Amino acid sequence: MWKNIRLLFSKELLGAVRDRRTLILTVFFPLIFYPLILSVMGRFNEAERVRLETLTPAVLLVDQSEDATFQSELQQSNAFYWVREDSVESAVNALRDEQGNLVMAVSKESGGQGIGLSVTLYYDQSDQFAYAAVQQVRGFLESYLKRVVNDKLQALGMLEEVQSATPPLSVQTVDVATGESIGRMILSRLLPYFMVLAILTGAMGLGAEITAGEKERSTIATLLVSQLSRTEIVLGKFLTVLTASLVSSLLSAIGLLIGVRFFGGGLAPGGSSAVFSLDLTAFGWMLVVLVPLAVILAALVIIVGSYARSQKEASTFLLPIYMVIVLVGMVSMTGTVSFEGLRYLIPVANSLYALQAIILGEAGLQNLLYTLVANVLSGAILIAAAVQLFKREAVLFRS
Repeated sequence: MWKNIRLLFSKELLGAVRDRRTLILTVFFPLIFYPLILSVMGRFNEAERVRLETLTPAVLLVDQSEDATFQSELQQSNAFYWVREDSVESAVNALRDEQGNLVMAVSKESGGQGIGLSVTLYYDQSDQFAYAAVQQVRGFLESYLKRVVNDKLQALGMLEEVQSATPPLSVQTVDVATGESIGRMILSRLLPYFMVLAILTGAMGLGAEITAGEKERSTIATLLVSQLSRTEIVLGKFLTVLTASLVSSLLSAIGLLIGVRFFGGGLAPGGSSAVFSLDLTAFGWMLVVLVPLAVILAALVIIVGSYARSQKEASTFLLPIYMVIVLVGMVSMTGTVSFEGLRYLIPVANSLYALQAIILGEAGLQNLLYTLVANVLSGAILIAAAVQLFKREAVLFRS
């Protein structure tokens, strides 16, 4: 049995190597296209970061404080330029019309000159330029408050207290991330998604060709009357698709690592120095997780290709599967969904989150076991279903 499977596997694999489309999907995209894309992304991110850092915000000012000290400070400031508005409502409407980056409403109920101000900032948090503008305005307010406090203390003759005085408002940020942790974070978002996508892309292109494509060309009949059993035919084609998908995934990992190694600096947040590395132990565990996932996707492609009447129809049936995996991958990239415990029994999604945990060094043994058990069982069921489907003449020769 295994001799026949090996013969069919060799034949199909040789045909795949000779097929220019398969080579493009399996080799060109992972090794050339991915580094190129990362290079472009890095350059865009770097340009965007420079633009944010050099931004001079437009502030829509609603000043009801009638505080001469504050107004004088506004006139002298070069941190932003401001446009006076009559009311908060009109200012917010102008903000929505993109006439400024944020609204600063200033009022005062009590206190001497320069103090007792109440400041409210209105901004659209979905706008990254607005967020950067808020940080600059807050910096201006901190400097202003410190100067006012120092002036008050000097006027009272408290010269010693001036040196240690701090403003009533102080905002500090401390970044404890290391270059390695930043690099792992970026890899954990990108690498699993691209590897899983490469598995599906490699499986779809070749799988549809050697199943629905052979039905469409009527060459499958020759194979069916050979000495090979239906089970051997399915397993031979399945191993071919599995091999192509795993090679595509590994080359994608290599291409992505090359890309982030040379062009990934622009992907690091805030201009941080990111160190992109992946040890052999982590890579080994990633392979352990990827193989059962590749089995699931390869078996799914064989099932769809066996059922479809033509290669075009197979591609149509495979599109929803592709879109679902893209959606799950995009959700995993955002890091907004927590995956713990029994959630790792959900096939496909569990692999994405397990790969992320492995890269971050946070993979728990229980979660990995859940992932392997769920995916191995699902893969076995799908392979058995593919064999049973291939044995049905009504399916193979339906018109």
